[in-house]
Amino acid sequence: MIEKSSEEYKGWKIEVGKEDNMCSNYSFDIIDSSGNGQHVKMGGETRERALERAKEMIDLEKKIETEN
Repeated sequence: MIEKSSEEYKGWKIEVGKEDNMCSNYSFDIIDSSGNGQHVKMGGETRERALERAKEMIDLEKKIETEN
């Protein structure tokens, strides 16, 4: 069973889960307000790093959104 925790960031939902995959210990999902999501299997070695990467992806998505 995968342990998951969730957090809101800039209107997006982040779910981080303990999931061993090659050199990564955590995966994450990011879900926008419309319900569209992305899953990253190799999120990071620690929960904190996976959460940091998820926030970086959201910031990038928001930047792309404002440029279009």
